[in-house]
Amino acid sequence: MPEISVIVPCFNQAEYLKDSIGSILAQTFEDWECIIVNDGSTDNTEEIALAYCSVDNRFLYIKKENGGPSSSKNIGIRQSKGNFIQFLDADDVIDKNKFEIQIAQLKNTSPYALSYCDYFASIDSDLSIPYPKRYMNPRFKSENYLLELIRNWEFSMSIPCHCYLFKSEIFKEKNIFFDEKLMNHEDWDCWMSIFSHNPEVYFIDQILATYRIQENSVCFNIDLMYNGFLKALSKQKEMQKKNSMALHLLSIKYFQVKYGGKYIYKVLVKGLSIYTKILLLLKQI
Repeated sequence: MPEISVIVPCFNQAEYLKDSIGSILAQTFEDWECIIVNDGSTDNTEEIALAYCSVDNRFLYIKKENGGPSSSKNIGIRQSKGNFIQFLDADDVIDKNKFEIQIAQLKNTSPYALSYCDYFASIDSDLSIPYPKRYMNPRFKSENYLLELIRNWEFSMSIPCHCYLFKSEIFKEKNIFFDEKLMNHEDWDCWMSIFSHNPEVYFIDQILATYRIQENSVCFNIDLMYNGFLKALSKQKEMQKKNSMALHLLSIKYFQVKYGGKYIYKVLVKGLSIYTKILLLLKQI
């Protein structure tokens, strides 16, 4: 049984897949399996994935009809055998020391422990060049993790999925999966489910993940992101009915996004240098 299961969903991202897989192969910690889930790609994703499978039995290839990133990640979770789960989108990469550092940090911790790290936001064509004004600090400022996820998400905080290393127990024992009905913000919704179970949380103050920003991605579709966040917030309001403080903050966040959200997303797309304008707007709501 491998120590880490890496789940790589891929939809028409063959041009980046070698970078992503290469960052896994470069890991100093070698006890892993990599599950590549082809979400109905029409490019040469299958050819590239099978080439890796043919030379390294740590790779597993799964082909499915297109169903979105949540369905791909869920298949990966169900197929995973490792004690830890690492999500890695096909266009992103991780530092060669990530597994070794985070595994060491999580040694002798509780079954629901997780580790997360800082990240670098790069332009599409060169992973060494920063994308201007698209970085949001991933670090929690307190131990009120769930409340911070509600209050600060996308206003001042973001944690890309490959920053995390999770113990797999929390997914399997608590039956946590990504919501395939959400058009976006499925990661935030999943993190909300995880942090609702009060996991043991550790932060690595190092950049161990690179997040590639593509200007044709869903994140730049203002209307889609706006409506998707409202849907995710509505779902979480139902989920958190027994947590009065979380429900209160979710209601405030829903109001803020509903009546200021499109403006907020326009600002995020243009860059966070005018973040203060968001705060001024919210104070007026």
